[in-house]
Amino acid sequence: MSKANGETLHGTVSNYIRSKIFAKEWGTGERIPSEHSLMDLFDVSRGTVRKAIKTLVDEGLLQQEHGRGTFVSEPHIAHPGGDRPFSFAASLQQQGITFETEVLSRERIGATLEVAEHLQIKEGDPVLKLRRVRRAGGKAIMVLDSWTPLNVCPGIEDMPLEEMSLFDAVEKATGAHIAVSQMAYSARSAGKDLASVMGVSEVSPVLNLEQLIFLDDGRAIEWGDTMLAAGQTIVGTAHQRFES
Repeated sequence: MSKANGETLHGTVSNYIRSKIFAKEWGTGERIPSEHSLMDLFDVSRGTVRKAIKTLVDEGLLQQEHGRGTFVSEPHIAHPGGDRPFSFAASLQQQGITFETEVLSRERIGATLEVAEHLQIKEGDPVLKLRRVRRAGGKAIMVLDSWTPLNVCPGIEDMPLEEMSLFDAVEKATGAHIAVSQMAYSARSAGKDLASVMGVSEVSPVLNLEQLIFLDDGRAIEWGDTMLAAGQTIVGTAHQRFES
């Protein structure tokens, strides 16, 4: 059975779960709602819910434990990327690529538990949740999702982030320098929300770079995901700056 817009029922359920995971609303190791809860939420059969869950288990986003339920997985493949922060804006500039940045959404929200743990703040503390897309030649080449603590970076939500990089905005807001990041690369399917932004199919592979970025005084100032569509190559050097 399919919905009128052509999306399958199990696809609707899997896209819902995928969006919760990608938005950091459901964290690693967290149990997702039960089959009965999802059946009631979407008014679908158990078979539809199980097919949706199997899709996400096959993608590596979920894992099932007999007698306990279904949980958000740890990434199956993650490669550490070093400890120096990487600026994609600087990389594109180094390659002489002309690009534009569009801010798709910016909102002040309370930090979820997982966001708070990564940014070393309290659950519910204010953070800027930001989604940007960078385009070159009219084509989306990357989507950037980020969470920035507003108590550390006051006023950053009002800065012209279409015209300046988030790194530059952070340094302007804090008066400190970005120094260190923890990075991991992983592969995943685009899913409905990301596919609509990047102009690819829901099952298209994307490369995800997760960065947790720190100032030179040790404060965490960004936890973010940069998603690259298949066929994109970004080359650049990550710089670490210090004052003498």
